[in-house]
Amino acid sequence: MPNLDELLKDTPTHIFATVWFQWRKTKFYPTHYSELVRLAALYKYGGIYLDSDIIVLNSLSSLNNTVGLENPLAGSSLNGAVMAFRKHSPFIIECLNEFYMTYDDTRLRWNGADLLTRVARNFLSKENKSINQWELKVQPSYVFFPISSQNITRYLTTPANENEKAHQDALFEKILSESLTFHFWNSLTSTLTPEPESLVSRLIDRSCIHCFDIGQWMRKQIESVIEPFVKLRKSTRDYSIFIGMAITNQWRRRRLTICSLDDAFR
Repeated sequence: MPNLDELLKDTPTHIFATVWFQWRKTKFYPTHYSELVRLAALYKYGGIYLDSDIIVLNSLSSLNNTVGLENPLAGSSLNGAVMAFRKHSPFIIECLNEFYMTYDDTRLRWNGADLLTRVARNFLSKENKSINQWELKVQPSYVFFPISSQNITRYLTTPANENEKAHQDALFEKILSESLTFHFWNSLTSTLTPEPESLVSRLIDRSCIHCFDIGQWMRKQIESVIEPFVKLRKSTRDYSIFIGMAITNQWRRRRLTICSLDDAFR
């Protein structure tokens, strides 16, 4: 958990650090807290924000001062699950101003997606429109959210027939070539398991490191270190010391391997 007082200092929303104890008792606090923290962090430090249910499909290095539409329908709201902005972005400071001025703890989306949409509409209609367009680029929905929240559950199931399989194959290739990220809409899918050969399962298999596989690899490494010393268990009281020394030495020798795993997470 970040130091809220430090993060919000010198922003219009610093008052939320002062009233945090009372604020955390409100109905939608976890969501509203997340929305405020991401805005404040982007304003103070700049960078790229991703929700935890986003996977990266292609390089994000070209993103700057951008947020995406939630779906392709006319009048779609913006969605803050993927945002990239420079430090002290004028758009983000206006979002923080709006958060402070219009905060409503009874409305789930009002301080998040709806806030981004309100501020963007006003920001892009101001006199310095050409400058503001440089400070805020709105991406079409397929760039960050190629499957909408209304359709996501359909693509967690294995294709039922050849026509559906052909449709998912074509969509899979389209997403890989046109989209930068994929959103799993975890609020809708967290209790579901992607079926084998479904579109979502294929995207996971292509883009994600499997923690289960890494866990198995680590277990095998530890077992290979411990095995030579197991026979000492009955003949010495220093068994645990031998094991500790062996694991420490083995860990040092495999340091480069572990670093390569760390690199894979970055």
